Order: sequence, then structure tokens, then C-alpha cells
Amino acid sequence: MRAVPEPYTAPPAGVTPGGFLLWITRMQWTTVVQGTVCDIIWLLGLALTPWAIGRAIDEGLVAGDFAAFLRWLAVVIWLQLQHSLIQGLRDRAGSVNFERASSRVSQVIARASTRVTVAADQKLPAGAMVTVASSDSWAISFIPINVGSLISSLVAFITVSALLLRDSLLLGLLVVVGVPAFALVQFALVKSLHKRQWIVRKASEQMNAVAADSVKGMRVLRGIGGEEQFLSRFRTHSSQLGKAAKKASWPLAAAEGLNVLIAGILVATLTWIGAGLVAQGDLQVGELVSFYGYAGFMMMPVALFNQVLRVVVSGFIGARKVVDVLEVDPLWAQDGESRASDAAAEMPALVDERTGVTVRDGELLAVVIPNSSEAREFVDRLGRMDVEGKDADEPDAVAPAVRLHGDSICRLPIEQVRSAVVVSDPVPFLFSGTLRSVLDPWAQHDDDALLRAVRSVDALDVIESVDGGLGVLVGEGGIEFSGGQRQRLGAARALLSEPEVLVLHDPTSSVDAATEERMADGIRSHRRGRTTIIVTSSPLVLSVADRVALVIDGEVRADGTHDELLRRDGAYVTAVLRAQPEPAADEKEATR
Repeated sequence: MRAVPEPYTAPPAGVTPGGFLLWITRMQWTTVVQGTVCDIIWLLGLALTPWAIGRAIDEGLVAGDFAAFLRWLAVVIWLQLQHSLIQGLRDRAGSVNFERASSRVSQVIARASTRVTVAADQKLPAGAMVTVASSDSWAISFIPINVGSLISSLVAFITVSALLLRDSLLLGLLVVVGVPAFALVQFALVKSLHKRQWIVRKASEQMNAVAADSVKGMRVLRGIGGEEQFLSRFRTHSSQLGKAAKKASWPLAAAEGLNVLIAGILVATLTWIGAGLVAQGDLQVGELVSFYGYAGFMMMPVALFNQVLRVVVSGFIGARKVVDVLEVDPLWAQDGESRASDAAAEMPALVDERTGVTVRDGELLAVVIPNSSEAREFVDRLGRMDVEGKDADEPDAVAPAVRLHGDSICRLPIEQVRSAVVVSDPVPFLFSGTLRSVLDPWAQHDDDALLRAVRSVDALDVIESVDGGLGVLVGEGGIEFSGGQRQRLGAARALLSEPEVLVLHDPTSSVDAATEERMADGIRSHRRGRTTIIVTSSPLVLSVADRVALVIDGEVRADGTHDELLRRDGAYVTAVLRAQPEPAADEKEATR
């Protein structure tokens, strides 16, 4: 039994869409060959059956040779038995090839998306990643299966053509020339099919973008009564997708209609001409029966060829989109040597040169930024999520904005930055899986350590409220939890990552005051002696910080403890008081 997924292998650099499809096939060539052999045997069994029946009629029934009839009857039965046996092996080979290809494509997409991260959202159309990961990967996975279909169709066609030409040059030429001619007509439909399926792909992409936006902003939509407006937009894009799919179905319907037309024309023509040749004594009865069977059988290779064309068109479109993802450059370099300054111990842990914010080793620093967009930019900059990640000595570059122990994070390998600095969003995304794996994706902690982190953010009630505790299954996005519960679980996950520098962005914005106070004390206790930055305007959180920095218009305007700033800085008092929302009983209740 073959294990899936297999070890990851990266596709060649600069691969083209066609090259990507060839690479997928080449990576599993052993099972592709197995499937091709099964396809050939399966199709040849069908191809030789009319020939064996014709021999049984001519050499057995017509000649009055009962022994010959029994021999050829045995051949017919054997062909059918081996056809039935190989059918199961053929289906198994097809399933294995599909699963291997699907697994490999999924790995490539997953690795590429984690490599480019937010760059994909900026450089690809909205909804592109969703469509690539779903319909495109599905279409590509059928390519290895159809290699056997194509080769076996050619082998069967050549075999039957040789038998036809041997028995009757006229009827043989009719089939040998007629079938490929109809196949060429089908091939002419490919261009139209490709163009229309590309339009379907773009329409699907746009519809997925609308759906993804709605999921992200559902609470906002409900808050402003915008559900109907969203539904109207979704219906519009869904209708456009339906119309595009209907247009794309015309070449497919035409191809299927050609299959029926070809079968009817061949059967009628071969029967008419063959009957005349039998009457003239130029063709035996058994040969006519064989020709009639060949006419019906030849539709099988044509149908398989038609199927291969459809799969290749869809797979090529999907491969183009996968290659688009592979060609997206990340916002930061992936290579480089890990380095640390010799004077790192004497340097501040983290310095943001844009604003002047400085945090010392082991310090809990709170940063108040009244402007929400500036706060988002500040957090992204600390975690090297911003686009400007360049060095000062590079052409057209901006000055390095953030230094980690004296080194510009723009010069450090991205792996080192991600390991040293962890940023947690106000309501972090929770992936599906057990609650244990959601909190500790690295599986580095035992349950006691998990519960300590959960207790630090006052989320023990969340664990106790579900059957199964840490083993309960969580849906994607943590949909079964409220906003406040997701926020606390996300904060616990951030604590368990145990980075050198932890940056928490509004970690208590969705909870009530009592919970907020317990979270502030718990986070301080859990991170004692380790560098922590909390971007917040909550007085309960600010009061437990070692130091508070007020950032207005992109620079530090005040610095000190929370109590000191309350006594001596009016701008700080205004910023903190202005940021406090009116209490809402229903929202407080929803966070518990």
C-alpha cells in the first residue's frame, strides 16, 4: 500500500503550465505506467472480441466445424473474463494516480501560499487562491489518469485498423480515415472550449472572492444590515458563473453529439457496404459481424480521446493558475545567514526607527496608537509583514525601520525573524483540528503547559464548556466560539509559541472588563522576564505594563508608566479615554 501524502518535492524553477503537468506525471511514472498497461489490456480485450466472434462464425458455424466454434467461443469467454479482471485493477490504478497527483498538487499550493503569504493577496486577483486550491488542483489531478487513456486508445485504434485492412481494404479505409476525420473535428472544438472554460474560471474566481469577503466581514454586514446587499452581489456573480458555464457546455455537448453521429454513420455505412460485399462473395458473414462490432468499438477510442482533450484543457488552465502562484515573489527574501550582533546583549531587544519605539530585553511595553491604521502598520512592521522590507544600501530603498538586537530585520533571514518575533492579531484565525492542535500546532507542550497558557488568558471556561476538553474538534475559523473566546484562545496560542519578542495587537478588545483585567495580569505573569509588546489603549492592560509609549502621527510623543502619563500628559489621557467604547451588555455576555 502506498502512503499518501508522499515526501514533498518542489517543482522545477521557472516551470511552465505544460511543464508543470509533465512534472506531475513524471513524479509518479511508476503508477502511471501500471495504469497505462491496465488500460491497454482492458481496451484490447474489447477490441479483439468482435474479431474472435467473427472467427467463431466463419470457422465454426459457417464451416460446420463444432470444435473450431468451441475454440473461438473459449477465446471470446477468456477475453471477457480478463476484461472483467483488469477492470478492477484499472480502477485501482486510476484511484492511486489521482490521489498521488492530488496530494502533490495540494502540497505545492500549500508550500507556495505559505512562502508568499500576503504577497498573494496583493499580486493575484481576489479569490484566486481559493479557486486554485479547489477546482484547479482537482482538474490537474486527472492528468496522470488520462495518460493511459490516450495511449491505450492509440494502441487499440492501430490494432483494429490492421485487422480491418487485412480483411477488407475498402471497409478498413472507411474506418481508418473516417474515425480520425471526426476526431479532428472534435479537436477543432478545443480552442473554443479552452476560451470558454477560461471565462468560467474567472467567473468562479470572482464569485469566490465575494464569498470570502462576506465570511471575513459577516459580523460587520449584520451590524449594518448589509446581508441583503451581499446576497444581491453574490447572486449576480453566481448568475454570471452560470451563464459562462452554459456557454462552455456547448463545445462539450457538440463533442458528445459527434460521438453519437460518428457511431451512427459508421454502423450504417459499414452495414450497407458490407452487406453488398457479402452478397458479392467478397466478404464472409463472420467478417461482416466483426466489422459491425469494430464500428461500435471504434467509438470507445474516440470517446476516450474526447475525454483526454477535456481533461487536458481543464488541467492546463489549472496549471496556469498554479504557475501564477509559484511566480509570485515573497515580500521578503527567504535565504541568508542567521546573524547576531556581537553587542547584542547591550542593544535594546527591538527598536522601531520610524516611530522611535524602543523595548528592552525582558520588558513588557505597552504602545498606545490612537490611529488604527497606523497601529496596524506598526504591528506589521515589527513582524516584517510590510511590503517595504529593503535595506538602506539597496537602490531606491527606504531606511531600515526595525532593528532586532541592533540588526535590521530586513537583513536577517525571514526564518530567523519569524522565530524571534511573533505577532498576534486582535482576533487570530483558528484552523480546524483538535483544540489541542489549535493551541499548539508544533506539538511541543504537554496538556499541563497548554492549560497554564489557557489559564493565563482566562480561557479555562472555554475548555470546560465543550465536551472533550482539549480533544474536542474545532471547525475552521473556530466558528463554534464567540469572538471573545476566539480572541482568548488565539492569545493562548501566541503565548505557547514562546518567542523572543511577542507582539500582541489589542488582545483584549472583544472581552468584558473583568476578563480583560484577568487577561492583563495573566499575560504579564506568563511573559515575566521575556520581551513583550502590547499595542492597546485599554487602561487595564496599560496599568500592568512596565512602560507605556504614546505614538501620535508616527512618532513617540510620551514615554513612562501608565500612572505617570495620566498625571502629566494630557494627550495621553485624551488618547486613552477617547478609545474606550461604551459598554454593551449583550457584547459582554457574548464573550463568555
